[in-house]
Amino acid sequence: MVRSPIPRANTHRQFQGCIKECGPFETTRAARLGRLAGMASFKRRKVLQGLVGACSVTTLPVWAQTPTTPNQPHPLEAFARRPLMQQVAISPNGERIAAIVNNGSTSTLVTRAFTGGPVQTVTSTDNLEFIFQWFRWVNNERLVLSLRFPAKRMINFVQSQPTMETRLVAVNADGSQLVNLVKAKVGSNELRWVSNQDRVIDWLPEDGKHILLRLPNSERSYTRVIYKVNVDTGERKFYAGGRPEAIDWVTDRQHRARVAMTMSEEGDYTIWVCDTDGNNWRILRSFGPLSQRSLAVLGFGLDPHQLYVLAEHKGMTAVQVVDLRDPNLSMTVKLSDERYDLDGSLIHDPKGEAVGINTTRLGDSSIYFWDPRYKEWQKAIDEALPQRFNQIGSVSANGLRYVLRSSKVGLPGTLYLGEEGDNPSIKTLAPLYPELNLQALASKRPIQFKARDGLTLHGYLTLPHGSQKDKALPLVLFPHGGPQADDGPEFGDWVSFMADRGYAVLQVNFRGSTGYGRAFMEAGLRRWGLEMQDDLSDAVAEFIKRGIADPARVAIVGASYGGYAALMGAIKTPLLFKGAFAFAPVTDLVELTENEGQDSSKEAVRRQIGHYRDDRERLLATSPRHHADKIQIPVYLIHGTHDRQADYRHSVLMAEALKAAGKPHEFVTLENGDHQLSHYPYRLRLFGDLEKFLAKTIGPGRVSS
Repeated sequence: MVRSPIPRANTHRQFQGCIKECGPFETTRAARLGRLAGMASFKRRKVLQGLVGACSVTTLPVWAQTPTTPNQPHPLEAFARRPLMQQVAISPNGERIAAIVNNGSTSTLVTRAFTGGPVQTVTSTDNLEFIFQWFRWVNNERLVLSLRFPAKRMINFVQSQPTMETRLVAVNADGSQLVNLVKAKVGSNELRWVSNQDRVIDWLPEDGKHILLRLPNSERSYTRVIYKVNVDTGERKFYAGGRPEAIDWVTDRQHRARVAMTMSEEGDYTIWVCDTDGNNWRILRSFGPLSQRSLAVLGFGLDPHQLYVLAEHKGMTAVQVVDLRDPNLSMTVKLSDERYDLDGSLIHDPKGEAVGINTTRLGDSSIYFWDPRYKEWQKAIDEALPQRFNQIGSVSANGLRYVLRSSKVGLPGTLYLGEEGDNPSIKTLAPLYPELNLQALASKRPIQFKARDGLTLHGYLTLPHGSQKDKALPLVLFPHGGPQADDGPEFGDWVSFMADRGYAVLQVNFRGSTGYGRAFMEAGLRRWGLEMQDDLSDAVAEFIKRGIADPARVAIVGASYGGYAALMGAIKTPLLFKGAFAFAPVTDLVELTENEGQDSSKEAVRRQIGHYRDDRERLLATSPRHHADKIQIPVYLIHGTHDRQADYRHSVLMAEALKAAGKPHEFVTLENGDHQLSHYPYRLRLFGDLEKFLAKTIGPGRVSS
């Protein structure tokens, strides 16, 4: 869901203290960060191409091992660990960089001068007690850091509810002056129900001393308002609010609260907007979970009357602009892609103008800008680093220094530091997986086929390096989690590892996956274990027919929803697979839908999966726990006790059912482990057991020709 210098023990204890000091959130939300500060001067493409070809290499201290030779499998540890660096960010003045560096079992937040030099440790974690969620420079000397950790909250005198908590702290770039930014007032219970304490509404970049933070307006209210928080002291004062039952806010580029979101007890959302003076609040849109009318607010550019949103257009999610001066709040399409849904966050130039969207879709990334200057700049980068996905991340305030991430389809990326001005350059910062030899890794290619009912399905096939075209391979079907997610052409550690061990790996964007339009997503609603599962078995049949997969050597491996699909595959098509490997699976849909705790999320669960009373027969028929007696192949279960996305209890129940039915299985418990496998020793255990399981069930893979 870390390679570094030795952590500062005293700073680490300070962070532990912050976790214990802060009051225990509503449902955890993924914070969308990494918006670009902008870019400045633009060079001719040929100049940039020359700079890339001639650039020198500047890296953090060498932690990498010597890469393997093309005919030698990579060490297991090279896949099991997290990327060498994550979330690299440049200070506003461009003089320093900060990064989360992964070194073995430790993740460390470090800083360094942009041009090189000694590395300073800010703090470290083993990703077991707490995890670094994200960080950001708030000025040239100070960072704001979000911490995530599992906990339990008492909901009455005898019952508790598992939660995933977040805390917000500020710290200097050298690790000093750590301050908890969300302190409970003496004698107050205002943070009693606030487990999510890291929702920054506005970074106030011109200020540098304060941020705008969303918090409750009183200890007895669920309404959220905006506070202005001092990043040096943690002191806060009321800044804006006024919408009853508001759960979230958006400010414009002039730092005025302009958009509020409310949510009903039934889980319906309402988006409210107002004029620049804070008056004339009216409804932009109301919608239920997974509704066709769903709308996500992206934010503002310099024009305070133009609001950017993500909303449906011709069946695909597109960037649209709402004119807030129009009484009808009309929308016009700003950017769309007829092939894929768009997602991501706004990209702003140094002046604050919106110029494009920072989407996760691979391909010609210049099409995701609407500003012609930025389209030209992105095309220059793409031509300098051809046949790669090149994405600019953090940029200095003057736009002259930036971080660039570049990768090829299916292969690990490389981080670069770019600089404009009198002496422009692009220098390598670090490969994300330095132990891996890119020339020896498996190839990944897009695939397309039709399901039994004629629906066109897409996905990816990864073949082992050097595999022979005329020989069928042992195949691993690897369904993604979610299930409202999708597999893309990016590097995947599980996929690359299994292919490195000689197995063909098949990823299928079965119906219900996102990215292919609303109709395709809705085709999977309430179809867990039914047509969604048939799509997976149809994929295996197709690639057996194409002569790629050996029908006698097929296994199914998955995590989260993919783990559920692995178990259902063993039940529904017992002769198709020789083994089922499941990390953090859901195994009982009746219990899942019955025990969804918050009223606001029950409707989303009902629409996606079903209702424990109304759909009980179907849910029982598609719950692996209740059909363990049908399984005829070895099953492996592994699950963390602090998983807050898929309850650990589901694996316990499945293991008990398999034991009662006398079925061969193994169940591994990861004490305090989470859903993202954040703790490196647990990732190492999983990859090692996966390798043994595949060798045992479908035999050794074909490494090379």
